Formats: sequence, structure tokens, C-alpha cells
Amino acid sequence: MCCEPGRLAVQRRSRMSFDTLAPHYRWMERLLAGEKLQRCRVAWLDEVRGARRALLVGEGHGRLLAECARRFPQTHFTCVDASSGMLEQSQAVWRKAGGDAGQIEFIHASLPEWAPPPETFDLIVTNFFLDCFSAAQLTEVVTKLSASAQPGARWLVADFQIPDSGWQRLRARLILLSAYTFFRVATKLPARQLTSPDDLLRGAGFELQARRVTEWGLLHTDLWEKFPISDCQLPI
Repeated sequence: MCCEPGRLAVQRRSRMSFDTLAPHYRWMERLLAGEKLQRCRVAWLDEVRGARRALLVGEGHGRLLAECARRFPQTHFTCVDASSGMLEQSQAVWRKAGGDAGQIEFIHASLPEWAPPPETFDLIVTNFFLDCFSAAQLTEVVTKLSASAQPGARWLVADFQIPDSGWQRLRARLILLSAYTFFRVATKLPARQLTSPDDLLRGAGFELQARRVTEWGLLHTDLWEKFPISDCQLPI
């Protein structure tokens, strides 16, 4: 879907909405997590500087866009979010950071309903986004996003995870239980628990190139790359 450069395109909205939280999300993140989430967002940016067309999905309040405006002057960005409030914040952040209006397209749309154009992007970014979906929805989301990736495309994923054992596992489970309970009430989040996208990404032809784990195993930030596999299938 096309629109004037730097302007907002609109598609169907989903029931899940972060509009109510949009004015408060930035200070809430800083209060609860400091710079921990932001460090995850930017961890692999230096590895993808050559990207020509980047798809940012669920960008939220735009903190990654500020870095992109400074580091990626030759990249065209498509920024998709289901929250009009979050998109407005992202637009403001892009302008404040000196981003070129002709370099970015903002789309108001929800996944899994929205489908990006096939084999268009050489960079996909989903930061703290895939954890919003149930297992069935996540399969559809990864299927649609992976279809938009060119061969050799990179996919940056930053999100939460649950460690395998020990007090770190118990700590992560308690944190995520609290988070999912809050966001289900505040935003009608469809997910009730965390579903790892790793097998889905591998099934879509992506291979994990690097992963950093922080915060006692609670946070991970990944760099995936798509290789041409003619018969790759998503797991059922």
C-alpha cells in the first residue's frame, strides 16, 4: 500500500490497541526497564548498515527510528503499527532526528491481517512485537513477514524469553505473567503466554547468525539471515 512520503497510510485496525498506552509508554519503559530494551533494539544495527529497504513492524514509540535516521541515510523504511498513537509518536521522533520524509512510509495496519509486498525487503525488524501473538497467530505473522523478505535478507528480533532452569527461569516466568496480565487488560493483547518464533523462522528459511542474551536470560536480541531454500516449509 502506497502513500505520500512520510505520511500515514491506514488499513483495518485490530481489536488489540496500544492507543491508550501510547502517551505513557516511553516513561513506563524507562521506569521499569531503563535502557535495557533499547540496548536490545540497537545491538545489531552496525551489522545491517547496507540495507536498502527495511520493514519495521510494531515499532511503537519510535526509539529505534531515531537511531535509524542517524545511521541509515540510504535506506528506505516502511514502518507498520496497529496503533495510530504509536505511529504519531514514531513520526514525531523521525522528524526530530532529522529523518528525510521521502525516506519513510508509515502504515497504520495490524498483523496478521496486513500482508506486505512479496520479496521486497532486505531487512525486517520486529522488536518486542512477536510476543504479542498466540501460537496460531504467530505462525501466520511469520509466514507473511518472511514472504516479504528477499534472499539474503536479515531479520532482527529482540524479545523476551524464559531460561531453561534455575531461579532465572522462575524470575522470568513471574515477570512475564505480570506483563501479560497487564497488557491483556490494557490493550486486549491476544497472547496469554510467550511463544518462541525460532522454529517458525527456521522453517521460513532463516538461520540464526548471532544472539545476545541479557538480564539473567530474560532478554535476547537476534540476527537472522534468509538463505535460498526452495522447499522450506513452516512447521505445522
